[in-house]
Amino acid sequence: MSYRSKYSLIGAGLLLTATAAACGSSSPTTSKATTAAGVTTGAATTTGAATTAGAATTAAGTAAAGTTAGTTAGTSAGTAAADIGTAPKGMKIVYVPGLTGNPFYNTVACGAQTEAKALGIEFSYQGSPDFDVAKQSAVVSALTGTKPTAIMISVTDPTAMIPPLKEAKDAGIKLIGIDGDLSDTSILSTNIQSDNLIGGALAATSLVKAVGEDVGGDVLGLSNNPGSPIGEQREKGFTDELAKHPKFHYLGTQFTKNAQATAATITSTTAGSNAKLVGVYSMNTNNTEGAVTGLREAGKTSKQVKIVGYDTSAPILAALKAGDVTGLVVQYPYGAGKLGVDTAVALANGKSVPRNQATKFVFATPDNLNTPEVQQFIYKLDCA
Repeated sequence: MSYRSKYSLIGAGLLLTATAAACGSSSPTTSKATTAAGVTTGAATTTGAATTAGAATTAAGTAAAGTTAGTTAGTSAGTAAADIGTAPKGMKIVYVPGLTGNPFYNTVACGAQTEAKALGIEFSYQGSPDFDVAKQSAVVSALTGTKPTAIMISVTDPTAMIPPLKEAKDAGIKLIGIDGDLSDTSILSTNIQSDNLIGGALAATSLVKAVGEDVGGDVLGLSNNPGSPIGEQREKGFTDELAKHPKFHYLGTQFTKNAQATAATITSTTAGSNAKLVGVYSMNTNNTEGAVTGLREAGKTSKQVKIVGYDTSAPILAALKAGDVTGLVVQYPYGAGKLGVDTAVALANGKSVPRNQATKFVFATPDNLNTPEVQQFIYKLDCA
């Protein structure tokens, strides 16, 4: 019997009711772990006897800009069936984030930790504090030597991470992508992420509405690295939608290597030299934080230049509440972490899984941020 995902369309204007456990709803015993590569690691969690897995439900849904929380734009919903089997005795799962200390990746770990505890699986997360291919590669190589049952990973580079992950696959380790795939799609068993084309389109729609359809102007894009499938999809979704509004002009995407300071400098320089700049589209957490700082340094206000971006952090949420950020595409990393663990169990039991699995997201605005529907998506720095 196979592990299946069921997909259905959620039409625009339909109410999405989404429920999720709060991050850290359980309190497993934790201990520090160190990898052979000598990089920063997260908390390692060991749980009790294996139990039969329950259903893990995910649905892709996005709150349209300017609407009340829970109103969704059309996208697909994926529901992981309960038929994943029982976690094998002694099963171990490790999550390797893009970098440690990041709210998105930490929330993935929280969801995975909660699900692993419920299923009696030993779980840990290990990674570098830097978004660095060489360091992530070293972590994966060190883990391959320890032979965990499965590795969940948010890859730092879709091409450079192929060799170490192929080595892990050849060693019999199950590989699950979280929020990012490899350019060679034969290596990871599955990739779990939200629909970045839809997210980009929602960001563009929100920006046009905030600036004014008849006003228009120039828009700057900020992303991490060229060649990233995630970045390219977020850019395409945004630019395709923006192109429908002829008074808006996309200046192109500039790359920051995930550095807040670089994002701030690019934003400040552009805002200070281009009187037609009306918007900044920031495609990652650090770029959103950097864009806020850059506009401040340029002496610009949110009345002059709007920011629409991806992801949340304490500074970004503060900026959203203050009106310095117009809106945010907020993903569901907690659900991705839980689904990653369920997928690992299914793979360990020899079941087939969908190659691509969708997770839901919402579009947060100053008006809907404090609603329960949006608050369940807010990222965490810890699982407390």
